[in-house]
Amino acid sequence: MSWILPFPDSRITGHYGTLSDYRRSRGMQPHSGTDWAAKTGTLIPAIASGTVRLIQWSRILGWVVVQTAWDINENKTWFIAYCHLTCSIHGDKCKGDHESPLTKTKVGDKVKVGQKYLRVGNTGSATTGSHLHATASKTVKGVFGATTSKVDLYKLILANAQGPEKKQTNTQTKTVVEKVKPVETKIIYACPHCKKELK
Repeated sequence: MSWILPFPDSRITGHYGTLSDYRRSRGMQPHSGTDWAAKTGTLIPAIASGTVRLIQWSRILGWVVVQTAWDINENKTWFIAYCHLTCSIHGDKCKGDHESPLTKTKVGDKVKVGQKYLRVGNTGSATTGSHLHATASKTVKGVFGATTSKVDLYKLILANAQGPEKKQTNTQTKTVVEKVKPVETKIIYACPHCKKELK
């Protein structure tokens, strides 16, 4: 099945590759993900189907969950990270002093696109308000690395938003359209009185 945006475009507050005044003044690298504003505790739908590969605390990114996602266009696996997640035990005051912020989900669990198993939060030092910071990386741990190890998640979602079944439907529709091409008609000019064809 295709990938989905976790929240509407209208909620995006940060795009991949941008370098805001805030980031520039602090000597930070360009933004390496996409930010969606949402209240703490808002359920996050899985962007794609896959497997949970990592649940880890980061001093900067707070609670992070990384899952796999299959790219139908490039025939490869990406790793999607959901960052600054709220903790089901301590909320946004969590300092990462325990094994996992999730009560039910664990590494190895399968998730389906749209499945709501994570919650927006404000954990970690690189956040000034409740939001989802999501990234796509070439490797499981790539979310914690430099921008060069990541790609634009937003563009990946749009590229994979049309699954194989939708492409098949489009192909069938195109075939049907080709089968019912308009028949060429000959225009005949005739006298309005005697109906004799005019040459």
